Amino acid sequence: MKKKYSLILPCYNEYKNLRLLIPQICNSFKKLSYELIIVDDNSEDLTIIKLKKLFKKRKNIKYVLRKNKRSLGLSIKEGILNSNGINIIVMDSDFNHTPKDLIKMIKKFETNLYDMVCGSRFIQDGYSSTFFRHHSSKLFNLYVNLITGGKMSDNLSGFFIIKKKYLNKYIKKIFYGYGDFYIRLLYVMQKLKIRIAETSIKYSPRKYGVSKSKLINMMFSYSISAAKIVLNKNLIK
Repeated sequence: MKKKYSLILPCYNEYKNLRLLIPQICNSFKKLSYELIIVDDNSEDLTIIKLKKLFKKRKNIKYVLRKNKRSLGLSIKEGILNSNGINIIVMDSDFNHTPKDLIKMIKKFETNLYDMVCGSRFIQDGYSSTFFRHHSSKLFNLYVNLITGGKMSDNLSGFFIIKKKYLNKYIKKIFYGYGDFYIRLLYVMQKLKIRIAETSIKYSPRKYGVSKSKLINMMFSYSISAAKIVLNKNLIK
């Protein structure tokens, strides 16, 4: 029997965060049918082994271990391919994306007025974790929209809910690389003219571990990705 939601949590060495995050996420769904899919990029901290032991009574958690080249986009792809939900949710595993904001997004999606709900730091009441990150990312989003012709306020948050049927045709074309997958995703969905809404989110600092993201390097590589998206005539075929 299909679940209403499949929530994908890609991770690499995030056991300490996930042991706290998973119970909070489960509380966010209340009476809705859902599954959690933990996609581990071959962590050294034995994420899956430890989580299976800790949450052995939770039957709605799936575990996927990737042993190939580490990639956020490919991890999400594996989560989608292993999902049984009608709708897909993707969020970070380090508390950057919060269960509080997840509840807001689910409530908006549950109105059935939208095909996709995206978290944004750049609408009223939204914010990034630091002043520099917030304003540099905001400027970069203006650049992405200028290049791609998009209208989303946050092309980098990677926090979203979408009806799975819109992804099926594009999974391999969108989900690879790192956070640039989200630029491709928003570009395609805007071209398809599905109903998209944004909700404000506030990035929270990670509780444990060190971020894998380097802002300047990310912006450079994502700039190239944005240009490639526009040049790729096969992306939305």
